[in-house]
Amino acid sequence: MANNEPVGRLATAFSPFAIGSRTLKNRFIRSATWDGMAGSQGEICPAHHRLYTDLAAGGCALLTSGYTYVSLEGRQHPGQAGLDHEQLIEPLAHLAATVHQHRALLFIQLVHCGGLADPKLSGQPAIAPSAIGHPLFPCRPTALTPADIKRLISSFASAARRAKEAGCDGIQLHAAHGYLISQFLSPALNCRRDDFGGSIRNRFRFLEECYLQVRQEVGRDFPVTIKINGQDYLDGGLTLEESMEIGQRLVELGLDAIEVSGGTKISSRKQPVIRNIDEPGKEAYFLAEAAAIQQAVDIPVITVGGIRSPQTITAIGDRKIPFIALCRPLIREPALINRWQDGDLSPARCISCNGCFKPAYQGKGIRCSRS
Repeated sequence: MANNEPVGRLATAFSPFAIGSRTLKNRFIRSATWDGMAGSQGEICPAHHRLYTDLAAGGCALLTSGYTYVSLEGRQHPGQAGLDHEQLIEPLAHLAATVHQHRALLFIQLVHCGGLADPKLSGQPAIAPSAIGHPLFPCRPTALTPADIKRLISSFASAARRAKEAGCDGIQLHAAHGYLISQFLSPALNCRRDDFGGSIRNRFRFLEECYLQVRQEVGRDFPVTIKINGQDYLDGGLTLEESMEIGQRLVELGLDAIEVSGGTKISSRKQPVIRNIDEPGKEAYFLAEAAAIQQAVDIPVITVGGIRSPQTITAIGDRKIPFIALCRPLIREPALINRWQDGDLSPARCISCNGCFKPAYQGKGIRCSRS
């Protein structure tokens, strides 16, 4: 089958659609994936160019970078990329140019890992909204002071500016999975009694001020998106109703798109990366939350979570969600999207074993252990 004639109901997934000022050539997005390939200072390395060349040539319209720290004390893993100083702009610019050669776009996901950060990587204590011991955290973090909060908001804005200066096409604020922004949003992790804790309005304040300062740095025409938990799946955590309210408020502020994920690594029912997705009924495990948020907002929603088959992609389209994000399937098959567009509609070969992360922990970079 010709490359521009995908089969039947899947055709919509190969039609263009916009996120803010950027038009994507299709509806497929590579969701942010830690790759363990960055240098000791967080710099982009040659291995990134090989990985992103394969992904861009493989058919995804938009590649979201691995989570990129905005401040050194927010770093969680070795090999995690950073964007916390000016010297990192040039290596990132070369990566953006590589992606653009294949008609794909590059968004940088910005994160501070908060209480999940590793003090051994920065030499600084972990910091979080509240100094609480929690099973999610490897150690008890230090509570953020008002001065810390102001500094971190500026760190997100400065990193966003650097992404724009590097020629990237947009940014994504990581507000999911129990990292710093998610910690502010979650009543299970935020016990503050000041303007940044308590009500959902106060817990939203850190994200709101981050967004506003980021927008001031990058301008209205540069896409700014967010990844957020539909629910935390933690006792006393963020609820779907609160996430819908947050989404509506972000739309009022000018956000361009929302990727809906969920949970943390210790959440009870659903976690961000679930194993053994071996049938369509197990796929798209955050679809219900994504559909609810899409009904509440008038900007594009991106759904992620165990999507493996064209059958599931058509079901996502039926729920009026315009974008599909994939992570692990593209580690095994970087050209999966081209394969589907060419007419081979067999499911992704990924078996959701999570073996791809083991080499990254060993300093060898993320790769499929079975291909």
